[in-house]
Amino acid sequence: MGRFLIVASLVVSLAGTGCSNDTGSMRGGNSAAGSTAGTAGGGTSGGGSGGSGAFGNPDPVAGTIAPNPMAGTGGSGGSAGGTPSNIDPIFIDECGPGNPAGLSDADVAALQAGGGSAGSILYPYDGTVFPRGMLAPTWMWDGAEADAVFIHIKSSLFEYKGCLTPTTNQLTLPQAIWDQAGQKTRGPGDPFVITMTTRAGGAVSGPMMQQVVIAQATIKGSIFYNSYSSLLPGGIGGSVLRIPPGGTAEKFIAIECNGCHSLSANGERLLTQSFVTTGQSFAITPTSTANPPAMITAPRGAFGALSPDGSVFLSTSNATGVARAGIAQGVGAPIESLLYETDTGTEIPATGIPTGALMPMFAPNGALLAFNDFDAGAGKSLSLMDYDAANRKGSGLRVIYTESDAALRPGWPFFLPDNGGIVFVRTDGQDFSGDGAGLIPLPVGPTSDLYMLDVKTGTHTILARAMGFATPADAMSGTSYLKGGADDLHKNYFPTVSPVAAGGYFWVFFDSLRNYGNQGLQRQLYGAAVEISATGDYSVDRSAPAFYLPGQEFGTGNHRAFAALDPCKMDGNDCTSGVDCCGGFCYITEDMNEEFMTDPVGKCTHDVPTCSKTNERCETSADCCPPENGERQNSCINGFCATLVGPQ
Repeated sequence: MGRFLIVASLVVSLAGTGCSNDTGSMRGGNSAAGSTAGTAGGGTSGGGSGGSGAFGNPDPVAGTIAPNPMAGTGGSGGSAGGTPSNIDPIFIDECGPGNPAGLSDADVAALQAGGGSAGSILYPYDGTVFPRGMLAPTWMWDGAEADAVFIHIKSSLFEYKGCLTPTTNQLTLPQAIWDQAGQKTRGPGDPFVITMTTRAGGAVSGPMMQQVVIAQATIKGSIFYNSYSSLLPGGIGGSVLRIPPGGTAEKFIAIECNGCHSLSANGERLLTQSFVTTGQSFAITPTSTANPPAMITAPRGAFGALSPDGSVFLSTSNATGVARAGIAQGVGAPIESLLYETDTGTEIPATGIPTGALMPMFAPNGALLAFNDFDAGAGKSLSLMDYDAANRKGSGLRVIYTESDAALRPGWPFFLPDNGGIVFVRTDGQDFSGDGAGLIPLPVGPTSDLYMLDVKTGTHTILARAMGFATPADAMSGTSYLKGGADDLHKNYFPTVSPVAAGGYFWVFFDSLRNYGNQGLQRQLYGAAVEISATGDYSVDRSAPAFYLPGQEFGTGNHRAFAALDPCKMDGNDCTSGVDCCGGFCYITEDMNEEFMTDPVGKCTHDVPTCSKTNERCETSADCCPPENGERQNSCINGFCATLVGPQ
């Protein structure tokens, strides 16, 4: 009764805990929820299969994750008359008779009219770019505790009016609504304008206003992170947890105290450190469940750099402390950074790679290596070198960044998928970690800020917007859009990057000690979109305000969110894009055309089409299909055709 949905035809085209970190080329998808009513008089049903988010939805109670009762629901029924496409606008009204908040017409009118001075939306942040397909965020705000909320969300193809009941100034949008917004997103050129009014003690306040963007793609793969206080079943102590596509956190490696993990970009190898014993590697397949069999590898697996295919890894040097890796390493571990075969721990000699390499990382295509070279700068510089995977040798060593601030050191370099930029931190931490902040009660945490290094020019810029500042100048002056004051600032650790582009963005993940809305100061996992540069220039801040990563446990000191593709699928298996498939292509029939489904399901194939669509295999940008209807030409990035959204 309370929901009315109108679909109208659109005639015009719409364009550190170490181990403990802190205690002292490549390839999931989902369908979106269907609508629930047909067009008036048109006999068109909005039916469709329900969808799941890319990542699960948390209930902010320590150690718990809420069920998501609306995820995967979809409409059905309706008479014949056609199917609405993704270019038809949609209007959903949940403020009529029988609305979820049980408000009378007069109450609804008063709430929609607004009233006294507005409070502030604490989360999400204004300007956040969300990936499509993730579970709905929880809106949180300050002020008197509200008993009713009117929320209005509008873009050119989507409009929602909801009269809802909050809980302690928190409101999680119904999942089916968020999914439908994702179906209708047109990306950054058409943001969702959100207005909210609240009622507390009979007094109406607001509206509060903001804009957010939903990217036109889901993030592929799973997120692996570390916690030493997870309350999930499956063992105690240090655990590596996984958030699979459409799911919530599960303990993935929890046989004994494990941490300091890394993933290969293709998602087929996981490297961890088992406390005071040895490094361990794990083979991951599309059917892997928790605690797959371990393979004993080199004595120090902590924070090793896995090659994109997982066949080799480069250990971090122990010339200086790196997030307690030296404490956790096995007996007899050499101090040097060395290259090993991942599954056997066999050392590979004469590689030409400096033995003082700290926190090393391979580029997603395996052609480059980045690290803090202790031999060259005593921990004060970052170096880059070419890597020959066939011969397992490095060459062309060059320093690309030298720290000028005597109090800071650079760490945790991580490549963007196009190799044009490297995300890293500048920190005063004694071992490059968060030093236990947010994991145990007392430490306030060292300063650690996210930066981007432009590989071509060697210039660097602070990722201001991702960390709570509108501009780099605001970051320098300490002027933040975050509401928690100094407690929210300069505590950002362990950056990583998803190995493939999605929706015109690269996706950076990190853990941050900040106030999560009105839930207090917590160390939790966040993601941030970084706009892809068509020219490969990353000398300016291209980040967006961060989003809280759903699916993680709340209040369990989560850190080192490592994104990797899920292991690829063989021909004949279900897929939503070529990234899912070992052959690089996903055949989707015409009746599953993307005009009518957000993530249509097809079958993996090796058959090479005339041209490669978005997220299908490519060698150069010329392999990507020509643009249609005014769209931008795709670019080939890390072996897959990728959409661009920024200026040409």
